[in-house]
Amino acid sequence: MHQNSPGIERAAAAQTVRCGTLDPVSVLDGVIPGIVDAHAHFFHPVTLPPARRRLPGTDSLLRRLPPSALNLISGLTEHRDFHMGADFATRTRSFQAADYRRAAAGLGSIAGVPVRSVIAMDSRWRRRSSADDFLATTQRELAFLRTQPFGTGGLPELAGAVVCADARVPGLGVTGLFDDDEDGLIRGVRLCLGSHADPMLKDWYFQPGLLESGTFKRAAPRLADRGLVFEVLCYSHELAQVDALAREFPDTTVVAEHLGLPVGVFGPVGSATGATAAARADILSLWRERTAMLATRPNVLIKVSAIAGAYLGYGSEKAGNIGGQRILADMIGPMVLHLVEHFGPSRVIFGSNVPLDDPNASLGVIVGALLDVLGDRGERALAMFFAENAQRAYRLAADRDSIS
Repeated sequence: MHQNSPGIERAAAAQTVRCGTLDPVSVLDGVIPGIVDAHAHFFHPVTLPPARRRLPGTDSLLRRLPPSALNLISGLTEHRDFHMGADFATRTRSFQAADYRRAAAGLGSIAGVPVRSVIAMDSRWRRRSSADDFLATTQRELAFLRTQPFGTGGLPELAGAVVCADARVPGLGVTGLFDDDEDGLIRGVRLCLGSHADPMLKDWYFQPGLLESGTFKRAAPRLADRGLVFEVLCYSHELAQVDALAREFPDTTVVAEHLGLPVGVFGPVGSATGATAAARADILSLWRERTAMLATRPNVLIKVSAIAGAYLGYGSEKAGNIGGQRILADMIGPMVLHLVEHFGPSRVIFGSNVPLDDPNASLGVIVGALLDVLGDRGERALAMFFAENAQRAYRLAADRDSIS
């Protein structure tokens, strides 16, 4: 941990959150059968597009370039993913069901229960992948998930999958999947909208203007009629788009991912985002305002996921830079409590974002920190946050939430 990390300085002045040894109200044994992890990624080099390789030290070099040079490089490459989300090794290695079991080992001693089921999030990251092979790539990823031994040998059940939408493809590249979805694996559609002015922060979209596209307007009502969740990945300054989507589809569950993605809120990321205390205060203020706005939409839920993600501005040390459960709870606690206060305990969902948060915090540290933050809210609130809200949002049976 950097001794003078801006994130730590901000956390020291923030609202104090109870941390430390879990008392009985923080243990989930007898509260829920197990945790529902509503945001996990599974990678396989055969089923996913190959990562664009970079030489060691490239990220450090890029951070020293002026914005004009970064903009030029961004225009010549597949997407802008510099210094975003996770380190290169984490983003490019295979991560399969057995790897999740190892990641969740020991969670029972922290939370009192294991992870019972997971929702697999589409792992595609290339913005400019060919529209011609988009559907086939998604089909291969779903086929890969179905071959994994979920529900056996101590592995959690596969409760469902959320697939990406692409405005370049008829039916958003989603409607063509349902003929092969006899087991009802598909539970939601991921709408990647994020775009940032910082040239070292990733544009998440396949094509700009997804929600305004004719493809979306034609396909979205059909997807909504199927009861699918509209899951949105955008930056906090773009949350008005989530509000507009929720107003257009008031009977559809809309989920905003990753706390609403307040990039740079704890420290510098990209080329200049969150580089000063004033900038970080502005990011936090806008995030609080926009999330409070979203909370007025009864069909919007927010996912408390990627809380150890590098995009928040924790730093860039290799061996885990948050420093443990206590510091993570102190830093993220005020933001999580803000969401719970505005959305209420029935509209916040837990997601781990494994393995992308691994360089900063293990799954056990993430769950432990959230138990420290929310433990005094009582068993009912914990049951909703760690299981029941996800079961409701993704239409999972409470007594049997796996795909048969």
